[in-house]
Amino acid sequence: EKLIEAVKKDIASVESKAEGEEKFTSITIAGEKITDKKLAGEKLLEAISKVKINESKVIGKYRNMDLEVSYNFFTNEHNFSLNGAAKHSGELGTSVDGNITRLDNALEKMPEKLKRLEEKLFSTKEQLENAKEELQKPFEKADELKNKVLRLAELNKLLDMGEVEEKRNDNPLVEDVKRAIIDFCNREYEENHSYDEFNTLYPDLKHIGIAYTNTPDERHGIQYELNLEAKTWTQYIDDTPIKTESFDYESKGENEALRNMKNEMEMSSFSDLVYVDSEDLKAATGLEIDDEGNFYDPLSKDLDNDGIPDRYDNDFKDSDYFESTYDVEDNLHSKEETAQKSEDKPSILGQIRAYQNESKTEEKQKTKEQEILR
Repeated sequence: EKLIEAVKKDIASVESKAEGEEKFTSITIAGEKITDKKLAGEKLLEAISKVKINESKVIGKYRNMDLEVSYNFFTNEHNFSLNGAAKHSGELGTSVDGNITRLDNALEKMPEKLKRLEEKLFSTKEQLENAKEELQKPFEKADELKNKVLRLAELNKLLDMGEVEEKRNDNPLVEDVKRAIIDFCNREYEENHSYDEFNTLYPDLKHIGIAYTNTPDERHGIQYELNLEAKTWTQYIDDTPIKTESFDYESKGENEALRNMKNEMEMSSFSDLVYVDSEDLKAATGLEIDDEGNFYDPLSKDLDNDGIPDRYDNDFKDSDYFESTYDVEDNLHSKEETAQKSEDKPSILGQIRAYQNESKTEEKQKTKEQEILR
């Protein structure tokens, strides 16, 4: 219902298209208001090109809506979101005029979106009322069921199969979430699973993995997982959790968390779930994201090209080979040189021992000569 009200508010507040062939009023980009459609398209393309991988930012305003642009490196395309009380999204292309049309199309679809939401709300309320009516009806074969359950318990006891456990009735909202998960998988992966297959596909409700991909260099895996028991979601990088959050956003309880889970599955796309926040990644693993969307350890680089990784380089801006935080025995380059030149260049400790032995030999020789002279 909140989403319906938000869409209604946006329909009322959106700026109407201008009359005439152009049907273009203006667009504001980086604080500059542009009224020429061709120039607006060019400026929009220029602003889009400056949005980096994994970055999402508001670049301007169009028809009373904030224009937010992001880049998805998995699909290799820019996406937009026109933000009012609700969000109205779409994909951007490379056409000067085409992108303005795409923005208009997203806004023109608001009435259709509102109708779809209202129909869904009506259907949900109708189902709820029907369910309430069914709950009020007495179960016609309650006595028969009770007798059969008791008989089954007796048989199990005779067969040493233990007592019959009372079957747990799940919260109806849990079933709604399961259906939403199946719908998500069918929609995003073009599958055709039925709701009855849920328990087969996801036997462990604590670990429901619904999105997985690799970085472009295929060195790291990204996974999104739901925990239907704890009502949480977790994003993993190579089996390492980098972020976990509860769906009970406002601490309102289990039912509210389940509703939020259902809404998340209905509104999210695959790219939303595998999007990695650079700050979360760095906080959890120390890794950073480069311009191509790959993960890297910033301290594994060699910025001064002295052959020593920055993690062990005392001054990674100075190419002095000897300024390193390596242990003497752990310095990789020292090991290689020792292996290659051990016969030609003795170690410092070896030189010290040789000097000590030589001094002792000279001292003994001198003492012996003095004794002979006596």
